[in-house]
Amino acid sequence: MHRLAIIPALLVVAACGGASHPATPTPAAKVAWKDMNADQRTAFMKDVVMPRAKEVFMAFDAERYKDMDCKTCHGPGADDKSFEMPNPDIAPLPNSEEAYMAWIAKDEDAARLTPFMSEKVEPLMIELLQLTPYDPATKTGEFGCTGCHTLEGGAPPAE
Repeated sequence: MHRLAIIPALLVVAACGGASHPATPTPAAKVAWKDMNADQRTAFMKDVVMPRAKEVFMAFDAERYKDMDCKTCHGPGADDKSFEMPNPDIAPLPNSEEAYMAWIAKDEDAARLTPFMSEKVEPLMIELLQLTPYDPATKTGEFGCTGCHTLEGGAPPAE
């Protein structure tokens, strides 16, 4: 899986606002995500992840996400379980700091979504899936932006 070094702008946003979690308590998974089989993952997504994610997305933009369902994140392959994550149907992210900064400077929607994704969605998924956050400084961790998004042109350039 490709890992995107979280753009410094995201780090600044996170440092200023901190990562807050929704108030709804999380039902503890009896089995860690990484140890779940396909049926357990499907049930966990339907019973735990989807309700929590929809709550967070609706709080952010109720009109935009009023019809949120599995396809919102997993794309049309959600119906027959042929989807891949990261999902190429979700907006691919620029794969360099310069390209990312240029994108959010010219794209108002991307600029608005950046703090929401970094402060709400990413921490929620890390919590629910019981994964460690990706740390760009050490290049370690299990979940970051590329858990859901592909990168333009593939993997980021070597640093």
